[in-house]
Amino acid sequence: MADVITGLLAESQLYRRGVKALLADRFTIDFEAARISDAALWPEKPHLILVDDADGQEQPICTALLRRFPAAKLVFLLRRNAPEQAIDIIRHGAHGVLGPQLSAEALVLSLRLVLLGQVLVPSFVMDLVHDTHVIAPPSPDELEATITPREAQILDMIVRGHSNKRIGLDLRLKETTVKFYVKNVMRKLKVTNRTQVAVWAMTHGCPPDLAASAAPTLTAANVRHLEAVH
Repeated sequence: MADVITGLLAESQLYRRGVKALLADRFTIDFEAARISDAALWPEKPHLILVDDADGQEQPICTALLRRFPAAKLVFLLRRNAPEQAIDIIRHGAHGVLGPQLSAEALVLSLRLVLLGQVLVPSFVMDLVHDTHVIAPPSPDELEATITPREAQILDMIVRGHSNKRIGLDLRLKETTVKFYVKNVMRKLKVTNRTQVAVWAMTHGCPPDLAASAAPTLTAANVRHLEAVH
């Protein structure tokens, strides 16, 4: 898409050449950078920024890029199936995380969806919930009927990635009390860990009471379909 200003942040020059070849003339890479400090010097504000696997630097990269280019759509390209990393990247403000199985055509379609306002994650993130428990988690409406206001607060903070200690400090609760609430939230969601809580939030949306800070609803079927494109 020639009218979309696109930036690419990747340390490896060979990797950058590979991404440019995959995108061909459907997305022109206008700016490249090997380091975040170089990206900050781009003379124009890109509409779309592609980032190579951050390898543990997701938060500082997201923070720096979104501060410098607040209107840009930020998409990370992972080199391996890493559900927890993908969830963390979305938590830090990225608009998309794409896995290594994508074909060139699927990559282009995914980027177009992100530019249209969709938030995308790989299907292996969705599989994290489906593979770890048989009983289907509740829908947002079903959860709203059973969850208490305090549990809704706890759920919101879990989705934001806060630890039990941080939740306790913010809500002025003992850490043992926070653990009790977290256990109740997980039981009502029919999940067994915090990662699955985040996946539920991203696949179903948070309850209406959490709308102000809810994680965006993601369409797993769309992502799974894109990964099957050849």
